[in-house]
Amino acid sequence: MNKYYSYPEQGYWDPEKWTEKISAVFPLVTWMGEHEPRDSAPWPGALPLSEAMALPCYDRKTNCVSLPEVVDAWKKQGVHYERRSQGGVCWLIMCPEKSLSDFGTKLKTLFVMHNEDIADPYWAMRTLRDFEKYNEAVAKEQDLCVFYICTGKPDYDRVYVNILQEAFVFAPGDTKEVYLDVSPVLKAGKKLSEIPGFTYRDASGKPADPDEALLRLTEAKIPVLNVTGQWENRVSLTRDQVSMENWSSLGYDLQRVIHSETGRKMAEGMVLEYDYDSAYDPRFIAWWDRMGLLYENHVLKNRRWKSALPKEALEKPEEKLPLLIVMQEVNHANEHLAVTETSYFFEYFRIAAQGACMLLSFVLEDADDNDLLVEILEEAKKEYPMIDWTRVYIAGHSHNGHYSLEFATRHPELITAVATFGDSPGLMNSGITPMGPERAKEAAKHDMPLICLGGMKEFGILYPMNQNGDGFRPGKKGALYNFEDRAKAYQLRLTVSNCPMKTAEEIAATRESGNRAIRTLGIPGDRGEVIWADGFELYIVDVMNNEGNFHLRFVGEENMPHNTTPMQQNLSWSFLRRFARDPETKKIIEL
Repeated sequence: MNKYYSYPEQGYWDPEKWTEKISAVFPLVTWMGEHEPRDSAPWPGALPLSEAMALPCYDRKTNCVSLPEVVDAWKKQGVHYERRSQGGVCWLIMCPEKSLSDFGTKLKTLFVMHNEDIADPYWAMRTLRDFEKYNEAVAKEQDLCVFYICTGKPDYDRVYVNILQEAFVFAPGDTKEVYLDVSPVLKAGKKLSEIPGFTYRDASGKPADPDEALLRLTEAKIPVLNVTGQWENRVSLTRDQVSMENWSSLGYDLQRVIHSETGRKMAEGMVLEYDYDSAYDPRFIAWWDRMGLLYENHVLKNRRWKSALPKEALEKPEEKLPLLIVMQEVNHANEHLAVTETSYFFEYFRIAAQGACMLLSFVLEDADDNDLLVEILEEAKKEYPMIDWTRVYIAGHSHNGHYSLEFATRHPELITAVATFGDSPGLMNSGITPMGPERAKEAAKHDMPLICLGGMKEFGILYPMNQNGDGFRPGKKGALYNFEDRAKAYQLRLTVSNCPMKTAEEIAATRESGNRAIRTLGIPGDRGEVIWADGFELYIVDVMNNEGNFHLRFVGEENMPHNTTPMQQNLSWSFLRRFARDPETKKIIEL
């Protein structure tokens, strides 16, 4: 690293530059997390964790027991219960059951920050008990959604913002009427105006007295503050994930990224996130026009999707273009999300602007809901005659990478090849997109080229696969920690990709491989190479399938946390563009 390597956009790495764009209620949320007393009363009849995990109503991902008698009692009152988890934080939805069939009708939204022990599998049941009056208000008034964000510790990483953005996808909460429960402040005998660092603003954006703005919501008289337009972040997702320790493992060097060509290219995208707040902004659309892209907003069934088309393609619709689907949030929960998507996958947009492909951006927060993409593709077929439907690729990062592979698995006739970023080389029969042995065998019947890319300093320790995960930050141990579990997960991946099976001993033997890429990733591939690009080494391993084709590739990038990079996007495109799918036989064609 040369600490003197610099570029005009380097200032966008400075956290101070983004201070005014951080969620305005962040100081209030963290204060409540630090001062809310935790209810220590156990759930009556609670079983020890080992026994609770054996219950049919136990969910591993959220470490949550959802007792049928409790859930059914609320359902009889017309209340929908749902438990979820993200970023080490668990959360619940309680909303009118009938509202889920009509996302066009929005309901006022209350979010509750709750200091709950999420290591206790009865955390959700305890939360419903502690906030019974709130849930009764949902049942009685039928015009309210409540999101309980159970942190277990103060939310110093602003995870609540990401959770709310997802919550508005799962339930029809009104982003124009959002309230924050402030009862911890009142219970502590404090005024809202006394919270350090917290500045409240009125509807016009001017500073206002939060104590005068205090409201009592519903007949339960819940003390709330209207935080519409103040809970969102308008920061850079890339800057946050590359800079914050919770997204990386021990030994990660942020300064190496900043003082590199990779850092420069990432900062180029950050400029968009800093300058624009909405994808509907005419100036934002004009920015892409100057690059040579027609950037358009679309809505289907109250769900938003985006497209980016090389302008020259409009003049030559007979010349077919491959379509790259980017599964990244562009929904209406936070207008800044769609701007962030263009920054996060800036290299894909640069590739499209050069005329290589068309982009379509869409994702929801549930594998079943993502099936709406089938209808979106039908809409795109009508609107964009230049799309080459034999070359439709799909890509996503982290949980969206799982959704990308899941969609391709469900609809192999529509998708030609897949790119996932930040996901394990292995697959598991758990999580948001479980892949069990039987389903893996069924998936193997459909040839689906896949490139799996990730950082060597991911918080989940993706590589090497030939040993136990090593280097986790405190409290960040990943699901695939033991070598035995990693080996089984990799074997499941081999099954899905119709590749020759490898034993655990063969995977472990890669520790002594003479091929540096294979040794570094810990994957018993058939060929491997190391390349240097934009300041870092990238380790590439290819695995041959049972048909003798190289349709499975793994890439690990040196010193990279849980974030996609420009070079990873370039390498993914280099892989994806090799393939087409025969429209008649549905078999893969190597171009």
